[in-house]
Amino acid sequence: MRGADVVVLAGDADLTEIARSAPAAAVLVAGDALEDRCKEASDRLLFPRARVIGIAEPADVGAAVESIVFERDEPHDVIAMKHGRFGPCAARLGRGGIREIL
Repeated sequence: MRGADVVVLAGDADLTEIARSAPAAAVLVAGDALEDRCKEASDRLLFPRARVIGIAEPADVGAAVESIVFERDEPHDVIAMKHGRFGPCAARLGRGGIREIL
C-alpha cells in the first residue's frame, strides 16, 4: 500500500495506516452503506473530498481504478461529497480522484 495511487476499501481497514502510508491516494470505498462509510473515511483520513469516492457496484471498481491510474477522465456513477454530504452522482475520475461532478 505504501505510495499507492489508489486504495480500495472493500471492508474494514486501518484508516490510520492508509493516511500514513498512502497520503496522496484516491480512496475507493466499495460495499454496503456507502454514504456512511465514505463519511467515516473522509472524517478519519482528512483527505480532500475529491479523493474519497464510493463505488456501489463491485464490477465498477476496476473501471474506476483504471480511470484514475491511467488518467482516462471517464464518467462513473459514484458516491461523492456534494452539497456538504455524501450521495449518489455521476463524476469524471482521473489522477487524484474526482475531476468533475456531472
